[in-house]
Amino acid sequence: MKRGYTALSSVFAVAFLAMASMLILRNGWLLVLGLSGLAALLLHRYAIPRFTLWLFVGAFALRLGCILVLQPPIQSDFLNLYNAAQGVLAGKPLQGTYYTLWAYQSAYVAWEALWLSIWNSPYAIRLVHAFLSAGTVCLLYRMVLPYVRPLSARFGGVMLAVYPFGALLPTILTNQIPAAFFLVLGLWLLICPDAGRLGFWRYPLAGLALQMGNLLRPEGVIVLVAVLAWLVFSLIRTPKQWKTLATGVAVLLAVYFLLGYGVDWLVRATGLNPHGLDNLFPEWKFICGLNPDTSGQYSSADWELIGPTLDANRMPTAETRQLAQELIAQRLHRPLGKLWKLNINKLDALWGQDGMGMFFGHLLTGSTTFGRLQAYTVLRQVDRAMFFLSLGLAALGLWKKCREPGAWVCYFVFFAAFCAFIPIEVQPRYAYMPQLFLFAAAAFGVDWLTDRGKEVLPCL
Repeated sequence: MKRGYTALSSVFAVAFLAMASMLILRNGWLLVLGLSGLAALLLHRYAIPRFTLWLFVGAFALRLGCILVLQPPIQSDFLNLYNAAQGVLAGKPLQGTYYTLWAYQSAYVAWEALWLSIWNSPYAIRLVHAFLSAGTVCLLYRMVLPYVRPLSARFGGVMLAVYPFGALLPTILTNQIPAAFFLVLGLWLLICPDAGRLGFWRYPLAGLALQMGNLLRPEGVIVLVAVLAWLVFSLIRTPKQWKTLATGVAVLLAVYFLLGYGVDWLVRATGLNPHGLDNLFPEWKFICGLNPDTSGQYSSADWELIGPTLDANRMPTAETRQLAQELIAQRLHRPLGKLWKLNINKLDALWGQDGMGMFFGHLLTGSTTFGRLQAYTVLRQVDRAMFFLSLGLAALGLWKKCREPGAWVCYFVFFAAFCAFIPIEVQPRYAYMPQLFLFAAAAFGVDWLTDRGKEVLPCL
């Protein structure tokens, strides 16, 4: 009878677990919480030698799998840039409105042309981006490791490695991945003890990496703000090192701007783009960002107003500038309540949406099966659950005392990006770079919870 009772208990336990699994798998939020707890338990129980290497291998394998399975079509701006890169390989200069008004895109076109010259296939770019994306995960893990327990840093690294949006992004040909890699590399060179052997050389090398990232996507100003905030915190924390710190950051900035000017000259001199890397119509980002009808996202209606005012060479005219200023002024001079509503809508568009449509739109047709739709829904929930879990953990991590200046850098980058996007155009994918640092900052929250656990458990 005892054996029968044990067997019956086991059968019921298995049935109950199967029921629970069915419910959990249909809810991305529960799935994330369950898998996060399991990941923390496994990382605590098993010591993984050469964790950085295995983190890279796992992150790269996941991204490679996404590339091979999904294969989304190249479209929109990504197709424009890809075709331009093919034109560069054929010896054609960059032409058209896109490369006149926003000539800074020339650097990324050259980047794509470089890899296409080795293997003329979109997969050449995708594979390089998958490699760099996995490398970014490892660099961020190494950046936070000196400031938290190994378990906390590993948890943050694993979260970042499997974060759906980050793992799926290499399937499309976006400049965000290589730009983010070089921006993270620059910060790693600047603050991580791994780069300590470089001595003072870490400063010019950091400036070089930061400008490389900025050339590929103009987000360098966000990271520079974080660097300056780090400098202020460091000067207050260790005032005796002010000469080294001030001189080092000055050299970093000098290299950063010199490289920018040098590449701009090179683009003009080679004939790739006579406008260099200029942004000849910066007002456009503000026109879209302040548009209440699109919640601060791209507006085709605004372009229908702006486009006809350009001259025959697709250059802005006095009429273009005047119209842009009128649109911006009109949208700024609105009741505070409506401006606040716009800001809330932009927060939802940038941080609340998952952006998964870019990767799965070609698969979600009228004949899509129920199972595929259900899986897509759960994946979207998983993506947002992981983002908000990381945000909550990062917020908890602020309670940790005696923080070194380097430990604040991930927070600085995310906060600077949050502020930068308030007046300008937003899209869900624009959150990629700051989200990287948010996931890294989640390690500080895990560290705080570990401290609380040590205090609470003896009392139970």
